[in-house]
Amino acid sequence: MDQDRFVELAPDYALGLLEGEDLEQFERHLAAGCEACEVELGRMDAVGDALAYAVPLVPAPDALRDRVLMAVEADLASSKLAAAPAPQAAVRPPAPEPAPRPIAPPSEALRPTYSPGPWPPERPTSPGPPARGRGFLGGLAPALAFAGILISIVSGTYAYKLREQLALVKADLERVQADNQELARVMDVVGSQRLRVIALGGQPTSPKAQGRVLWSPDTKKAVFYAYGLPKPPPGKDYQLWVIQGSTPKSEGVFPVDDKGQAQHVLPEVPDPAGVGAFAVTLEPAGGLPQPSGQMYLLGSVTEKVN
Repeated sequence: MDQDRFVELAPDYALGLLEGEDLEQFERHLAAGCEACEVELGRMDAVGDALAYAVPLVPAPDALRDRVLMAVEADLASSKLAAAPAPQAAVRPPAPEPAPRPIAPPSEALRPTYSPGPWPPERPTSPGPPARGRGFLGGLAPALAFAGILISIVSGTYAYKLREQLALVKADLERVQADNQELARVMDVVGSQRLRVIALGGQPTSPKAQGRVLWSPDTKKAVFYAYGLPKPPPGKDYQLWVIQGSTPKSEGVFPVDDKGQAQHVLPEVPDPAGVGAFAVTLEPAGGLPQPSGQMYLLGSVTEKVN
């Protein structure tokens, strides 16, 4: 029997009209969990409830009420006689007949003993498929889901911390490499056979400041050191110059620590024969192509370098 046939039999089943083989087949089909038939039966239940409230209320006639009350009293009397113990040998006087119960006035009609519900009745929700046991794994599903979320959070946090640590390590390595490169350039200068030391003296703006330039004419490299320089104001940097004749050439800006100390590796000193002096000025942050600020250190090359 196909599905459409079972749906057609659902109204008859709801009204109790199915019999024989059709009844047995429909009940087996319903027990198998057919959602469409369950929905159809739910609709028929709603229709049956609606029919109960669709009929108008008609009060019973007064005479019918009286007859019903008399019949109920007669049934009660017969029930009492049946439940009474068997009569004894001694004859007892008959019990007086009970006084007749007054009958209510005819004007009091029978009142309905129920109140009609809302119309139209609420449509029942379609029954879902029969409940099935979730089993052991089904019961563990929420716990497993929570565990998966917790593992994801922990893994993400660990990965984030690991990335932070790797970034710090990378920055440290880059700093060490830069320091090593600077140290290697310093060692190249210090190890030169013709090392020159140029003294730079403080100027009126910084009389206590001193500086030294370790210069290797052979490699055209030099290292600058300074002591006692005041901390530059915001937006200003110290800039080192190599003066060739009367033309200054920038050798870059350099920082000064809280003790007034500075160290700077010069990128490249030009032709040694033309170098006349080294100087330090205070310039806008980042430096300028030509000096414009006050001079803080100055050191002349007294001996000609070939």
